[in-house]
Amino acid sequence: MESRSITTVIANDNKCQITWSDGQVSHFHALWLRDNCPCPECLHPQTRERVLDIMDVPQDLMMPTTIKIEAQNLAITWQDGHLSEFNASWLKDHCYSEHALQSRKEKLNFWNEDIARSIPEIDYDAIMQEDSGLLQWLDMMVEYGFAIVRNTPTIHGEVCKLAAKISFLKETNFGREFEVISKANPNNVAYTAISLKSHSDLPNWELPPGVQFLHCLKSEATGGESTLVDGFAVAEILRLENPEAFELLKSQAIPFRFHDEEWDLSHEAPTIGCNASGDYTDIRYHAALTAPLQIPSDNVLPFYQAYRALTNIIRAPENILELKLMPGDVMVFNNKRVLHGRAAFDPTSGDRRLEGCYVDNDAILSKRRVLRRKLQD
Repeated sequence: MESRSITTVIANDNKCQITWSDGQVSHFHALWLRDNCPCPECLHPQTRERVLDIMDVPQDLMMPTTIKIEAQNLAITWQDGHLSEFNASWLKDHCYSEHALQSRKEKLNFWNEDIARSIPEIDYDAIMQEDSGLLQWLDMMVEYGFAIVRNTPTIHGEVCKLAAKISFLKETNFGREFEVISKANPNNVAYTAISLKSHSDLPNWELPPGVQFLHCLKSEATGGESTLVDGFAVAEILRLENPEAFELLKSQAIPFRFHDEEWDLSHEAPTIGCNASGDYTDIRYHAALTAPLQIPSDNVLPFYQAYRALTNIIRAPENILELKLMPGDVMVFNNKRVLHGRAAFDPTSGDRRLEGCYVDNDAILSKRRVLRRKLQD
């Protein structure tokens, strides 16, 4: 590609300045270039894992003795005679300028109830039969945090086959797969007929499941509409409207706990998770599984105020997408981003039966990258 052509390269101040044909400029530190040398001595030719130990490279590494542009590759000879040859496209892809870092961030589409006009959805056969359909589905999952898979066979275990198109399933204290039905002796409120407020699943785990699948097998009961809320969108509303509440929910870890006769799972984490760049990573929100607060006394009342402020946004009708799942529908959503719930239903009016399972987000992102490489070849 023309935009990946190197026009000039200048070495100074322990950096290489590359100007590209599209006018963009990249700066690569000499130490970074030496650390990422792609030759077989430094990078294992089969595993593509780094063999070079950065501790064997002088911290004050000086600029190389020669730098040449050769057939759109960058050839660098270091003071010790070692030769590093970098592909221009590889360098462009790994530029770490502020502009490049921002351009490579995932484009997340925050939403509210208006998404009902254009719900991200795809047919089951498109996913199961074509890599392009599978990639389209995974793109929806990353951009919106959820998608509805239509026309899935209403067969026991079919949801696991769908999830297996991505990766192996994540097993939890509820098993490898589970049924969401009204039970006589439930160990979780999901196994009742009462309404479930918006929540994320298993916040009491150190590493909660990344993606949840819920396959509707029967939908005969009155009520039971499913709800979804974009947790990142509501967190952003809180950040703009009430920054003090946002900062407290981002910084103050609170305890979550699930316990029955066989399990006692507990973990502490903030309600709103962000990475070092301030990007949202996860929302842990589940009133039923929030244990008694064990936090500094001065934070107790401010926390409740912040939590109520967030809850008011989560429960605002304009932020809730309501869906009536029908047999053959699979609701798939990022459990670390999208909160889910359901309306109460009358179990005497008919059968309501869902089957569910989990897959980790890492698997979603991995499969997506692999498919992108495969379909681009």
